[in-house]
Amino acid sequence: MDLTRENIRNLTNLWSLAGRANGQFYSNDDYAISTVAASEWPNKLWFHRPPSRKKLEEILDRTNIAGFTIPVWQTNVTDKLLLSQNFILKNELTGMSIQLKDNHYHTGELSFQKVTDTGTAALWSCLFLKAFGYCISPETVVLTMNRVDYLIGYHGSQSIGTAVLFRDTPNLAGIHSIGVVPDHRRKGYAADLLYHVLNLAKQQGAIYATLQASQMAKGLYLKTGFREDFLLKNFVKH
Repeated sequence: MDLTRENIRNLTNLWSLAGRANGQFYSNDDYAISTVAASEWPNKLWFHRPPSRKKLEEILDRTNIAGFTIPVWQTNVTDKLLLSQNFILKNELTGMSIQLKDNHYHTGELSFQKVTDTGTAALWSCLFLKAFGYCISPETVVLTMNRVDYLIGYHGSQSIGTAVLFRDTPNLAGIHSIGVVPDHRRKGYAADLLYHVLNLAKQQGAIYATLQASQMAKGLYLKTGFREDFLLKNFVKH
């Protein structure tokens, strides 16, 4: 299995699902756009094949990309091309993967709740905003929760963080949105959230799991057994 390709496919399918469910989605041979109004996610434009300078200018001319992120994982799409159109590098993520083994991951003292209604969707959205600093609308969560496992972690009665499990094919589980709110960081809860999602993925029959890691979180994933597969760069308009 090409885990780089499967990682990217899982990620872009999640973006596409959100746009189709609660916003707008458009795709052609060159690129795709997925956006949700009154939300900061997904709001992505990504390329299906490397654009020329002329093609990129055509895409930008016909698209209002204010507030959009352009993610790039293709090694033949140069930074220089986007920088020439007044984009700046927002951040870099590492695409990672792991083969799920028979071992069970211990999740400490946390308990978990799956989002199943508007109330838990609103709580999940609020926790995500606190953990990541940008918004995924509760409406998007509600409209996609039949396809996506949105999870809330609790320590006792206190809700402490979020996680997402998205399986678009039987053998692979995409892990997203592992986040802990500021008041509960540095207590090992990020690992507990990750371990719960890995256990859940195995229970659902997945053989591999993928994710995209920030530099700050990469150490946890490497320690857990994930390997580094590719670099994903996110660009935004200056």
